[in-house]
Amino acid sequence: MATFYNQPVSPLQQRGSYGSNIGSASASSSLNSNAPHFSAPQHSNYTQQQQQQSNNPPQQQQQQQPWNPTSMAAAAMMQGGLQNQNAMLDLGLSAASSMASQSMGKFVPGASSFYDSLKYYFAVSNTYVVIKLKMLLIPYTNKAWRRQTNQDGTFLKPSQDLNAPDLYIPTMSLLTYVLLSGLCYGASGQFTPAVLQDVTGYCLMTQGLEVAAIRAGHYALQAPCGWTDVAAYTGYKYFGLCINMLVGLTLGYWPYNLSLLFTAGGIFYFTLKTFANNVKKETARDGPKREFVVLGFAAAQVVTMWFLGNTKHLS
Repeated sequence: MATFYNQPVSPLQQRGSYGSNIGSASASSSLNSNAPHFSAPQHSNYTQQQQQQSNNPPQQQQQQQPWNPTSMAAAAMMQGGLQNQNAMLDLGLSAASSMASQSMGKFVPGASSFYDSLKYYFAVSNTYVVIKLKMLLIPYTNKAWRRQTNQDGTFLKPSQDLNAPDLYIPTMSLLTYVLLSGLCYGASGQFTPAVLQDVTGYCLMTQGLEVAAIRAGHYALQAPCGWTDVAAYTGYKYFGLCINMLVGLTLGYWPYNLSLLFTAGGIFYFTLKTFANNVKKETARDGPKREFVVLGFAAAQVVTMWFLGNTKHLS
């Protein structure tokens, strides 16, 4: 085995090795200076590219998605369905209405004709309702009271004639008055679920007797009048009762009485002018006088408005 020994190094050898090291270092530095310079990408440009890519992901996804005719057809059908939604709803309602009338006509004799006659009294518009409510409150400014007819002699619909009777306002007014009466009972701590049923039955029973009495008066005059017309005319007082109840709930008992005088006077004048211009003047010779009967019709509205008022719970 060969044995290596550390031999002494002279100062000249140390100086030569130091010079060679300096030369190699200078050479490497010159090589580094002559080598091409590659700078790292700046952070700002990289983040801008990421933002551009993040801002347009749907476009890239759309480009990557394959063409699907089923999804495109479904999207087109959805857009068309949204546009024709109201038309389809109207078509479905009309079809259901016709089917209901036909089924009622099969099982209940005369139900189909009765349903068709009721549709006339609910053919109202927003303009008609607003003007008719103003007429019920302040009827003194109205000049024309006679109902308008078509060329064939039939009466125009309520949406076309302000003097035509309707059942929309009486029905909505009755429901509102029942709810306000329940609120009046609740404010005094006397409300029970039976209150709504009692008030509704009380109003309908009173109006039924009133309609029967007015029909009897028309029969005595030999001037026929439809019971639905009479029900509509006698149902307009519920709007005045709603006004009175609102005043009583907010202001008290005595303002309620003042409101009753105002609304009852308007209903009296409205009923008097309506029947005076729409009940035929050629009546039975042996019957009662037409003027007294019409005056009795109008006076009955004031009596029933006072009778139906729920004032015992007003403070």
